[in-house]
Amino acid sequence: MIILVETKENIRKISKMSKTIWTEAYRDLLSEAQINYMLETFLSVESIKNQINSGFEYYILKGDKPVGFTAIKEEPEKVFLSKIYIYKEYRHQGYLRDFVEKLKTRNKPIYLTVNKHNTEAILAYQKLGFQITSEVVTDIGKGFVMDDYVLELSL
Repeated sequence: MIILVETKENIRKISKMSKTIWTEAYRDLLSEAQINYMLETFLSVESIKNQINSGFEYYILKGDKPVGFTAIKEEPEKVFLSKIYIYKEYRHQGYLRDFVEKLKTRNKPIYLTVNKHNTEAILAYQKLGFQITSEVVTDIGKGFVMDDYVLELSL
């Protein structure tokens, strides 16, 4: 099940989920300081509200209970898959594939960025047909950068 986030309660739920999922997913890739900075900058309640107000759509992914969350932004020519994070114990159960299938119905290419060292995620996206199209290093402030691949799924 995919639930569009429209309430303060669900925004708080995503922010809370992100702390667990992000810490687990990035503890071997980023410093604790960068993880904490990125959580506050991109996944705090206030940040999520601001993103929704600027055109992002957030969704909670549910099985029997919430298993993760995702955010997208529809652009004129493409759909940006800004984030999709799933609790470790629910990965490899089709949630990513199902969400990408839902995005395909928008009939636009889908693109995303992923940390260059996040091999598991890169392989999961490639299995769904995404291809690495470029590399990007983004300064996110406080001396931190995101060193990413850009992946795209053409339709």
